[in-house]
Amino acid sequence: MARIDSNQADHKEAQRAHAVEAKPTELAAGRNGWVGAKLEADPAAASLITAEQAVRLQAVPVRIDDARLQVAMSDATDFAAADEISVSAGRPVTRIEVTKDVLTELIRAVYGTTASQMAARLGAEGDDADHLIANLEAIEADDLHRMAEQPSLINLVNLIILEAIRARASDVHIEPFEKTLTVKYRVDGLLYEQDSPPKRLQPAITSRVKIMASMNIAERYTPQDGHISLRFEDRKIDIRVSTVPTLYGESVVMRILDKQAIRLDLEALGMRGPDRAAMDRLIALPHGMVLVTGPTGSGKTTTLYAALTKLYELREQAREE
Repeated sequence: MARIDSNQADHKEAQRAHAVEAKPTELAAGRNGWVGAKLEADPAAASLITAEQAVRLQAVPVRIDDARLQVAMSDATDFAAADEISVSAGRPVTRIEVTKDVLTELIRAVYGTTASQMAARLGAEGDDADHLIANLEAIEADDLHRMAEQPSLINLVNLIILEAIRARASDVHIEPFEKTLTVKYRVDGLLYEQDSPPKRLQPAITSRVKIMASMNIAERYTPQDGHISLRFEDRKIDIRVSTVPTLYGESVVMRILDKQAIRLDLEALGMRGPDRAAMDRLIALPHGMVLVTGPTGSGKTTTLYAALTKLYELREQAREE
Protein backbone atom coordinates (compact mmCIF):
# COMPACT_ATOMS: atom_id res chain seq x y z
CA MET A 1 0.00 0.00 0.00
CA ALA A 2 1.28 3.47 -0.86
CA ARG A 3 1.11 5.76 2.15
CA ILE A 4 1.57 9.51 2.08
CA ASP A 5 1.69 10.13 5.83
CA SER A 6 3.83 7.75 7.85
CA ASN A 7 1.63 8.42 10.91
CA GLN A 8 -1.57 7.38 9.17
CA ALA A 9 -3.07 4.14 10.53
CA ASP A 10 -3.77 1.26 8.17
CA HIS A 11 -7.30 0.90 6.86
CA LYS A 12 -9.36 -1.59 8.81
CA GLU A 13 -9.92 -4.81 6.97
CA ALA A 14 -13.67 -4.36 7.27
CA GLN A 15 -13.53 -1.02 5.48
CA ARG A 16 -14.12 -1.29 1.78
CA ALA A 17 -11.43 0.40 -0.29
CA HIS A 18 -10.57 0.35 -3.97
CA ALA A 19 -6.99 -0.63 -4.78
CA VAL A 20 -4.82 -0.47 -7.88
CA GLU A 21 -1.45 -2.18 -8.18
CA ALA A 22 1.38 0.16 -9.14
CA LYS A 23 5.12 -0.05 -9.48
CA PRO A 24 6.97 1.88 -6.78
CA THR A 25 8.54 4.14 -9.39
CA GLU A 26 5.11 5.15 -10.66
CA LEU A 27 4.16 7.09 -7.53
CA ALA A 28 5.52 10.35 -6.25
CA ALA A 29 4.88 10.75 -2.52
CA GLY A 30 4.52 13.96 -0.59
CA ARG A 31 7.49 15.42 1.19
CA ASN A 32 6.56 13.69 4.47
CA GLY A 33 5.53 10.41 2.90
CA TRP A 34 6.98 7.25 1.45
CA VAL A 35 6.21 5.06 -1.55
CA GLY A 36 4.93 1.48 -1.43
CA ALA A 37 3.62 -0.93 -4.03
CA LYS A 38 -0.12 -0.30 -3.98
CA LEU A 39 -2.26 2.83 -4.24
CA GLU A 40 -5.60 2.71 -2.44
CA ALA A 41 -8.55 5.06 -2.64
CA ASP A 42 -10.76 5.46 0.39
CA PRO A 43 -14.40 5.49 -0.80
CA ALA A 44 -15.18 8.37 1.57
CA ALA A 45 -12.49 10.49 -0.08
CA ALA A 46 -13.30 9.40 -3.64
CA SER A 47 -16.96 10.29 -3.17
CA LEU A 48 -16.08 13.96 -2.67
CA ILE A 49 -15.92 14.44 -6.47
CA THR A 50 -18.01 12.98 -9.27
CA ALA A 51 -16.93 10.45 -11.88
CA GLU A 52 -17.22 13.16 -14.53
CA GLN A 53 -14.81 15.38 -12.60
CA ALA A 54 -12.36 12.51 -12.12
CA VAL A 55 -12.27 11.78 -15.86
CA ARG A 56 -12.16 15.43 -16.91
CA LEU A 57 -9.57 16.54 -14.35
CA GLN A 58 -7.59 13.27 -14.45
CA ALA A 59 -7.53 13.12 -10.67
CA VAL A 60 -8.85 10.86 -7.88
CA PRO A 61 -9.02 11.70 -4.16
CA VAL A 62 -7.41 8.76 -2.36
CA ARG A 63 -7.65 9.63 1.34
CA ILE A 64 -8.28 12.33 3.93
CA ASP A 65 -5.34 13.08 6.19
CA ASP A 66 -5.62 15.67 8.98
CA ALA A 67 -8.39 17.53 7.14
CA ARG A 68 -6.34 17.59 3.92
CA LEU A 69 -7.45 15.68 0.87
CA GLN A 70 -4.76 13.55 -0.79
CA VAL A 71 -5.40 13.54 -4.55
CA ALA A 72 -3.71 11.31 -7.14
CA MET A 73 -3.19 13.24 -10.38
CA SER A 74 -1.60 12.52 -13.74
CA ASP A 75 -0.23 16.08 -13.70
CA ALA A 76 0.55 17.35 -10.23
CA THR A 77 1.26 20.83 -11.66
CA ASP A 78 -2.35 21.24 -12.80
CA PHE A 79 -3.27 23.82 -10.17
CA ALA A 80 -6.62 24.62 -11.79
CA ALA A 81 -7.74 21.00 -11.38
CA ALA A 82 -6.50 20.92 -7.80
CA ASP A 83 -8.36 24.14 -7.03
CA GLU A 84 -11.60 22.78 -8.50
CA ILE A 85 -11.31 19.61 -6.39
CA SER A 86 -10.54 21.67 -3.30
CA VAL A 87 -13.65 23.79 -3.84
CA SER A 88 -15.85 20.75 -4.54
CA ALA A 89 -14.57 18.84 -1.51
CA GLY A 90 -14.35 21.83 0.81
CA ARG A 91 -10.84 20.82 1.88
CA PRO A 92 -7.26 21.81 1.10
CA VAL A 93 -5.58 19.45 -1.36
CA THR A 94 -2.24 17.66 -1.36
CA ARG A 95 -1.25 16.53 -4.87
CA ILE A 96 0.27 13.10 -5.60
CA GLU A 97 1.60 12.53 -9.11
CA VAL A 98 1.01 9.13 -10.73
CA THR A 99 1.34 7.89 -14.30
CA LYS A 100 -1.62 8.02 -16.65
CA ASP A 101 -1.94 4.22 -16.70
CA VAL A 102 -2.09 4.03 -12.92
CA LEU A 103 -4.63 6.84 -12.75
CA THR A 104 -6.80 5.25 -15.46
CA GLU A 105 -6.93 1.97 -13.54
CA LEU A 106 -7.68 3.85 -10.34
CA ILE A 107 -10.58 5.72 -11.96
CA ARG A 108 -11.95 2.45 -13.28
CA ALA A 109 -11.68 0.80 -9.88
CA VAL A 110 -13.26 3.68 -7.97
CA TYR A 111 -15.90 5.10 -10.28
CA GLY A 112 -16.23 2.79 -13.24
CA THR A 113 -15.19 4.99 -16.14
CA THR A 114 -17.77 3.87 -18.64
CA ALA A 115 -20.98 5.73 -19.27
CA SER A 116 -22.70 2.36 -19.54
CA GLN A 117 -21.96 1.64 -15.88
CA MET A 118 -23.44 4.94 -14.83
CA ALA A 119 -26.45 4.36 -17.10
CA ALA A 120 -26.96 0.95 -15.52
CA ARG A 121 -26.98 2.51 -12.06
CA LEU A 122 -29.47 5.14 -13.18
CA GLY A 123 -31.62 2.50 -14.82
CA ALA A 124 -31.69 0.44 -11.64
CA GLU A 125 -33.26 3.38 -9.84
CA GLY A 126 -36.32 3.32 -12.08
CA ASP A 127 -38.94 0.89 -13.33
CA ASP A 128 -38.32 -2.40 -15.07
CA ALA A 129 -38.27 -2.68 -18.86
CA ASP A 130 -41.88 -3.86 -18.81
CA HIS A 131 -42.93 -0.50 -17.40
CA LEU A 132 -41.30 1.76 -20.00
CA ILE A 133 -42.85 5.12 -20.70
CA ALA A 134 -45.40 4.31 -23.37
CA ASN A 135 -45.85 7.82 -24.72
CA LEU A 136 -42.72 9.96 -24.64
CA GLU A 137 -44.57 12.88 -26.20
CA ALA A 138 -46.80 13.09 -23.10
CA ILE A 139 -43.92 14.46 -21.01
CA GLU A 140 -44.15 18.22 -20.60
CA ALA A 141 -41.28 20.52 -21.52
CA ASP A 142 -40.87 21.62 -17.89
CA ASP A 143 -40.50 17.98 -16.85
CA LEU A 144 -37.88 17.44 -19.57
CA HIS A 145 -35.88 20.41 -18.33
CA ARG A 146 -36.06 19.16 -14.73
CA MET A 147 -35.02 15.62 -15.76
CA ALA A 148 -32.14 16.93 -17.85
CA GLU A 149 -30.74 18.98 -14.95
CA GLN A 150 -30.44 16.02 -12.56
CA PRO A 151 -26.77 15.86 -11.49
CA SER A 152 -26.46 12.13 -12.13
CA LEU A 153 -27.90 12.51 -15.63
CA ILE A 154 -25.60 15.44 -16.36
CA ASN A 155 -22.65 13.23 -15.43
CA LEU A 156 -23.93 10.45 -17.70
CA VAL A 157 -24.19 12.72 -20.75
CA ASN A 158 -20.80 14.26 -19.97
CA LEU A 159 -19.25 10.79 -19.78
CA ILE A 160 -20.80 9.76 -23.09
CA ILE A 161 -19.15 12.77 -24.72
CA LEU A 162 -15.83 12.45 -22.89
CA GLU A 163 -15.52 8.76 -23.71
CA ALA A 164 -16.17 9.54 -27.38
CA ILE A 165 -13.41 12.17 -27.36
CA ARG A 166 -10.96 9.81 -25.66
CA ALA A 167 -11.82 7.12 -28.25
CA ARG A 168 -11.07 9.67 -31.01
CA ALA A 169 -14.61 9.27 -32.32
CA SER A 170 -15.81 11.64 -35.03
CA ASP A 171 -19.53 11.15 -34.32
CA VAL A 172 -21.79 10.12 -31.47
CA HIS A 173 -25.18 8.69 -32.48
CA ILE A 174 -28.04 8.39 -29.97
CA GLU A 175 -30.76 6.43 -31.75
CA PRO A 176 -34.19 5.55 -30.31
CA PHE A 177 -36.03 2.33 -31.14
CA GLU A 178 -39.29 0.87 -29.90
CA LYS A 179 -37.93 -0.62 -26.68
CA THR A 180 -34.27 0.36 -26.68
CA LEU A 181 -32.00 3.37 -26.91
CA THR A 182 -28.65 2.85 -28.61
CA VAL A 183 -25.43 4.85 -28.38
CA LYS A 184 -22.85 4.45 -31.15
CA TYR A 185 -19.40 5.97 -31.71
CA ARG A 186 -17.97 6.44 -35.20
CA VAL A 187 -14.24 5.72 -35.08
CA ASP A 188 -12.20 5.72 -38.31
CA GLY A 189 -15.39 5.67 -40.35
CA LEU A 190 -16.96 2.66 -38.61
CA LEU A 191 -19.84 2.72 -36.14
CA TYR A 192 -19.30 0.84 -32.87
CA GLU A 193 -22.32 0.26 -30.64
CA GLN A 194 -21.78 0.97 -26.95
CA ASP A 195 -23.60 -0.45 -23.95
CA SER A 196 -26.85 1.46 -24.11
CA PRO A 197 -28.68 3.46 -21.41
CA PRO A 198 -32.16 2.37 -20.31
CA LYS A 199 -34.97 3.40 -22.62
CA ARG A 200 -36.67 5.35 -19.85
CA LEU A 201 -33.74 7.83 -19.81
CA GLN A 202 -34.27 8.74 -23.47
CA PRO A 203 -36.23 12.01 -22.95
CA ALA A 204 -33.83 13.27 -20.30
CA ILE A 205 -30.65 12.40 -22.25
CA THR A 206 -31.98 14.00 -25.43
CA SER A 207 -33.07 17.11 -23.54
CA ARG A 208 -29.73 17.41 -21.76
CA VAL A 209 -27.85 17.36 -25.06
CA LYS A 210 -30.26 19.96 -26.48
CA ILE A 211 -29.75 22.20 -23.45
CA MET A 212 -25.96 21.97 -23.87
CA ALA A 213 -26.36 22.89 -27.55
CA SER A 214 -28.73 25.83 -26.81
CA MET A 215 -31.60 24.16 -28.66
CA ASN A 216 -35.32 24.31 -27.94
CA ILE A 217 -36.20 21.31 -25.79
CA ALA A 218 -39.92 21.95 -26.16
CA GLU A 219 -39.75 21.43 -29.94
CA ARG A 220 -39.63 17.71 -30.67
CA TYR A 221 -41.27 17.47 -34.09
CA THR A 222 -38.88 19.42 -36.34
CA PRO A 223 -35.14 18.94 -36.98
CA GLN A 224 -32.81 21.24 -35.05
CA ASP A 225 -29.11 22.11 -35.15
CA GLY A 226 -26.92 23.37 -32.35
CA HIS A 227 -23.33 23.74 -31.21
CA ILE A 228 -21.37 22.79 -28.09
CA SER A 229 -17.92 24.14 -27.19
CA LEU A 230 -15.95 22.62 -24.35
CA ARG A 231 -12.40 22.19 -23.10
CA PHE A 232 -10.95 18.75 -22.42
CA GLU A 233 -7.35 18.18 -21.29
CA ASP A 234 -6.51 21.77 -22.29
CA ARG A 235 -7.91 21.23 -25.79
CA LYS A 236 -10.83 23.09 -27.31
CA ILE A 237 -13.47 20.70 -28.64
CA ASP A 238 -16.22 21.80 -31.04
CA ILE A 239 -19.34 19.64 -31.30
CA ARG A 240 -22.10 20.12 -33.88
CA VAL A 241 -25.42 18.71 -32.73
CA SER A 242 -28.33 17.67 -34.95
CA THR A 243 -31.67 16.23 -33.89
CA VAL A 244 -34.24 14.59 -36.15
CA PRO A 245 -37.69 13.38 -35.04
CA THR A 246 -38.39 9.69 -35.63
CA LEU A 247 -41.22 7.29 -34.90
CA TYR A 248 -39.80 6.47 -31.46
CA GLY A 249 -38.46 9.88 -30.44
CA GLU A 250 -35.68 12.23 -31.47
CA SER A 251 -32.46 10.87 -32.96
CA VAL A 252 -29.35 12.82 -31.94
CA VAL A 253 -26.05 13.06 -33.80
CA MET A 254 -23.06 14.87 -32.30
CA ARG A 255 -20.15 15.53 -34.67
CA ILE A 256 -16.90 16.08 -32.80
CA LEU A 257 -14.09 18.25 -34.12
CA ASP A 258 -11.00 18.00 -31.98
CA LYS A 259 -8.69 20.34 -33.87
CA GLN A 260 -5.60 19.37 -31.87
CA ALA A 261 -6.15 15.63 -32.21
CA ILE A 262 -6.28 15.55 -36.00
CA ARG A 263 -3.89 16.82 -38.63
CA LEU A 264 -5.73 19.66 -40.31
CA ASP A 265 -4.17 19.93 -43.74
CA LEU A 266 -5.58 19.20 -47.17
CA GLU A 267 -3.01 16.52 -47.98
CA ALA A 268 -3.84 14.54 -44.83
CA LEU A 269 -7.52 14.72 -45.79
CA GLY A 270 -6.77 12.86 -49.00
CA MET A 271 -7.15 15.71 -51.48
CA ARG A 272 -5.34 14.97 -54.75
CA GLY A 273 -2.36 17.05 -55.84
CA PRO A 274 -4.05 19.01 -58.67
CA ASP A 275 -7.10 19.73 -56.52
CA ARG A 276 -4.89 20.75 -53.60
CA ALA A 277 -2.93 23.14 -55.83
CA ALA A 278 -6.17 24.70 -57.08
CA MET A 279 -7.45 25.04 -53.52
CA ASP A 280 -4.20 26.66 -52.37
CA ARG A 281 -4.42 29.16 -55.25
CA LEU A 282 -8.05 30.02 -54.45
CA ILE A 283 -7.64 30.57 -50.72
CA ALA A 284 -4.57 32.75 -51.36
CA LEU A 285 -6.66 35.23 -53.38
CA PRO A 286 -7.42 38.52 -51.57
CA HIS A 287 -11.19 38.27 -52.22
CA GLY A 288 -13.82 35.88 -53.53
CA MET A 289 -15.76 32.86 -52.30
CA VAL A 290 -15.04 29.14 -52.12
CA LEU A 291 -18.07 26.84 -51.85
CA VAL A 292 -17.60 23.48 -50.11
CA THR A 293 -20.60 21.25 -50.67
CA GLY A 294 -21.52 17.65 -49.93
CA PRO A 295 -23.81 15.43 -47.84
CA THR A 296 -23.83 15.33 -44.05
CA GLY A 297 -20.63 13.87 -42.65
CA SER A 298 -18.67 14.18 -45.90
CA GLY A 299 -16.00 16.43 -44.35
CA LYS A 300 -17.11 19.96 -45.26
CA THR A 301 -16.26 21.47 -41.87
CA THR A 302 -12.93 19.64 -41.63
CA THR A 303 -12.02 20.84 -45.15
CA LEU A 304 -12.83 24.43 -44.22
CA TYR A 305 -10.77 24.19 -41.02
CA ALA A 306 -7.86 22.79 -43.06
CA ALA A 307 -8.20 25.69 -45.53
CA LEU A 308 -8.21 28.21 -42.69
CA THR A 309 -5.13 26.57 -41.19
CA LYS A 310 -3.38 26.83 -44.56
CA LEU A 311 -4.43 30.47 -44.91
CA TYR A 312 -3.09 31.23 -41.44
CA GLU A 313 0.23 29.60 -42.32
CA LEU A 314 0.49 31.67 -45.51
CA ARG A 315 -0.10 34.88 -43.57
CA GLU A 316 2.48 33.93 -40.95
CA GLN A 317 5.03 33.28 -43.69
CA ALA A 318 4.27 36.65 -45.28
CA ARG A 319 4.80 38.40 -41.94
CA GLU A 320 8.13 36.70 -41.41
CA GLU A 321 9.32 37.71 -44.87
